[in-house]
Amino acid sequence: MYIFSSKFLDDLAARITGPMSFRFFVQPMVAIMLGIRDGKLDSKAGTPPFLYNVIFKKENYRSQLRNALHALLKPVIVGIVLDALAQYLIFKHIRPLPALLVGTFIMGVPYSLSRGISNRIFSKIRTKKETFHDKP
Repeated sequence: MYIFSSKFLDDLAARITGPMSFRFFVQPMVAIMLGIRDGKLDSKAGTPPFLYNVIFKKENYRSQLRNALHALLKPVIVGIVLDALAQYLIFKHIRPLPALLVGTFIMGVPYSLSRGISNRIFSKIRTKKETFHDKP
């Protein structure tokens, strides 16, 4: 299978050094910025960190999973499309499964991590401000 072969690793190396290689820096940075923005909004809304409910809380699992997938949809689609475009420019063909894996890894993982971490940070800051203002 292509995914478990050395050809996949060679193709991945070609993506990093080939046309559009700047996206391996730009895409995760954009995903991180979007995650920070959404994490701040989550903190203001009082919702728990991103994916926390999906992983650790089993109440309303389906709706929470649907919300998490909906939030990840746009960044991951951008990552998949840009990887497919890079594949076409480099190899003159597109392999959908590697595009899905690389796109998800480049955009989905940084977005999820930054959204959850920023939610925690902004929640702590908000809590400190509230306790500071409540003291006489």
